[in-house]
Amino acid sequence: MSRAAPRAPTPLDPAEIARLAEKYRRLAALRRGRTRGEPIPERAVFRELAGEFPGALYELDNLPIEGIDGRLAALEQAAAGAPAEPWVAWMLAYHALMRAALYVKIRVSRKAALSAGEAAALAAKASAHARVEVGEAFVLAVKEPPEGRLNRVVYPEIAARLGAPEEEIRRALFPRRGAG
Repeated sequence: MSRAAPRAPTPLDPAEIARLAEKYRRLAALRRGRTRGEPIPERAVFRELAGEFPGALYELDNLPIEGIDGRLAALEQAAAGAPAEPWVAWMLAYHALMRAALYVKIRVSRKAALSAGEAAALAAKASAHARVEVGEAFVLAVKEPPEGRLNRVVYPEIAARLGAPEEEIRRALFPRRGAG
């Protein structure tokens, strides 16, 4: 994993902000449909959402509709040129790094060990798949994450890359049910 000094914030890609806004539109529609008593969508709807945005189903289950709408409004403001709130960059990083971690995990879970060459090759494939650069150390950490939890690899990586405290990132992205 990278432990280099945090870089200066880079401008967020407007296309990434738009994709994230679309996620919250989808979450809002699903939540409102549930509230109206509409039939639960096909499993493929949830699988696609979770595949592109790991953690989105947790948000769907745990964020109040006001939280979902608030995130969407903040993203729409950022898309219109307002400065993006810090959680936007953190969420984009979370989704990308978790996609990479999941890609790696299903490929290494039964391997006894990885050579440096295997780890490097897998890092390159995971980077391309998830659209985020990860290295051999990330792959090795994902192979045996602390407490068996991928978040224990992903949150420190976000903190290192974006220069924010892990706990602040975690609380901002995925507040516990009933919390603010």
